[in-house]
Amino acid sequence: MFINASHPDLMGLSDIAAERFIARVAWHEWGHALSITRCSPEDVFDGRKLLEKCPEGVREGIRAAGYGPQSYTHEIVAEIYALLVERRIRGEVGRPEWLDGDVYNFVVGKVE
Repeated sequence: MFINASHPDLMGLSDIAAERFIARVAWHEWGHALSITRCSPEDVFDGRKLLEKCPEGVREGIRAAGYGPQSYTHEIVAEIYALLVERRIRGEVGRPEWLDGDVYNFVVGKVE
């Protein structure tokens, strides 16, 4: 994975903020790798239903990015995985109250 140090999203960030941004991107991409290797064709087919259970910010972010339905499951796993890793780093464990139990169980089952 390559990250362009002059990317506009990194410009003007403090060193700590830039490190967090890069870590977030890395965890998201690792979530993609897990999803691609662990999700079945049936999981991918069910992406629309799973997306509807996602938090609004995740759901709208995936839709706004223009991903097709065949990518929803992979994007959900990547995004939720990155969010859960961030929580874990802060010492928070278990299912967050803002995350539907079905989505949590699906993602955690794919990444364990």
